[in-house]
Amino acid sequence: MTSTSHHRLLGLLVPCVLTACAGAPQRPAHPPQVKPPEPVVSDVDVRPKMLRAAPPEDFWAGMRESFALPGCSADPAVMSWARTYTRNPARFEQQVNEVLPLIVYAHKSAMQHGVAGEFALLPWVESQYRHVPGAKNRPAGMWQIMPQTAHTLGLRVEKNYDERLDIAVSTEAVMNMMRRYYDDLGDWRLVDVAYNAGEFGLKKKIDVHGTPPEEPAIPQLPMKANTREHLVKLMAISCVVRNPEKFNVHLPQQSLDDALQVVKVDNPQSLQTAARRSGLSMDDLREFNPAYRTTKGTIASSMLLPNSAAEQYRDAVSSGDNAPDAAVAEAAAPEITAPKSSTAKKAKADIAETTHRVGSGESLWTIARRHAVSVKQLMQWNDLHTQNVKPGQVLRLTASR
Repeated sequence: MTSTSHHRLLGLLVPCVLTACAGAPQRPAHPPQVKPPEPVVSDVDVRPKMLRAAPPEDFWAGMRESFALPGCSADPAVMSWARTYTRNPARFEQQVNEVLPLIVYAHKSAMQHGVAGEFALLPWVESQYRHVPGAKNRPAGMWQIMPQTAHTLGLRVEKNYDERLDIAVSTEAVMNMMRRYYDDLGDWRLVDVAYNAGEFGLKKKIDVHGTPPEEPAIPQLPMKANTREHLVKLMAISCVVRNPEKFNVHLPQQSLDDALQVVKVDNPQSLQTAARRSGLSMDDLREFNPAYRTTKGTIASSMLLPNSAAEQYRDAVSSGDNAPDAAVAEAAAPEITAPKSSTAKKAKADIAETTHRVGSGESLWTIARRHAVSVKQLMQWNDLHTQNVKPGQVLRLTASR
């Protein structure tokens, strides 16, 4: 075959080969390896979550969430009374701090009974949380319960013991009554009116005038001026809790040492024994248990104590503390002298700021509350193994340097 023939043959074969290649299935090429973009993350905290300190629980925030009555703008009288309560912000804060354990205890009970949170503040309106000893046919206790109401609620009213002044028992009874009022009336405003003026009289007025609408916030039912003002005052103190900054007020926080709890008593014991075992003075013990009208009372089943005292009481009982009251002698604690100073004036100032001399009737608990520290801090700073202190003893109020 000549070279010319070869060229002609190649010319015919090349197109056929190209056509066959074009018709054959193509093997897919490997896709390019593209690295996905990394997400942009800012402010990463690489500490393990389980090691982070839990934020402190804000009692007041929880209380606000439980409110059900109209707020500060409900009526001009509400703001007027709120300003009256907080006219002296520092004094108001001190008053709240003094009764805070009672507010917290009442609110806990309200939540257990499904009662609007504002009603934990009702004793502020009734008595400023004071344990008023009722005279004949007069109201008594921080809830200001009348004798007839006490009988209806099943509270004992006796010469030497009055359950209207028992914080735990009376609070339980009042919250049960509040819940029953709401189940009957369906309006928390009317619950307050019923508490102040009586449920049966209120129902008669509703039968005549009908159920009041949501507006105006203060029901326009016929009622006495003091009953209307009672509701306004409850809304006013709640208004301050809702918006403390509006009144230049800082609400104090609850210390775990101060939280109140009911402590069961296995064997009847005198108030003196209970006070000694819990590390409280007689005055303090009766402050938490004011139903006992004399110091000769006997605790039969339970008593109310702050957490720190309850812990010491249980420790004393578990360690076999059965010594008679008269046989217990408290050893005098060594006094802590103030640091020397160049001038007597400065030394007195140092003592006033850093130490406290225990007075008659004082306990570690009351001293801690007065100086805004915890019982555990006082015990640590003063190397105390129990909460027992005696008059004349000098305590450090700060950590030693």
